[in-house]
Amino acid sequence: MMNIRISPEAANDLEALYLYLSEKFGVSVAKKKLNDIVEDFSRLSEYPNIDTKVFERLDIVTDYKCFYTNNNYVFYRVNEDTISIIRVLDHRRDFMRVLFGVKMTEDDDD
Repeated sequence: MMNIRISPEAANDLEALYLYLSEKFGVSVAKKKLNDIVEDFSRLSEYPNIDTKVFERLDIVTDYKCFYTNNNYVFYRVNEDTISIIRVLDHRRDFMRVLFGVKMTEDDDD
C-alpha cells in the first residue's frame, strides 16, 4: 500500500467542498461526501493506476492521473512510494484551465 500525500491546494479544494456542501445540504451530507472521497483515497493507495485516461483522450502529455468520485475529479501523481493528490475539482470546473492555464470552455468563471 502506498502513502497518500495531499497537496495544500487539494486540502483547500476539500475544505471549499465541505463548506459548500454544508451550506447547501447540511453538515451530515458534507461529512458523508468528504468521507466517501477520503475512502476513495485509501482505495487509490491500493490501486494507484485506476486512472480514467482523461488526458489521453484530450491528447495531453502529463504525469497527472485522474479518477472520478462524488462529482469530482481527483488529480494525482504516483511516485515511488507516494501518491500525491494534486487537486480535487468539481466536474463542472474547467480543470484544464485550473491545472495548466488552458481554457477549455467559454462559460467557466473560475
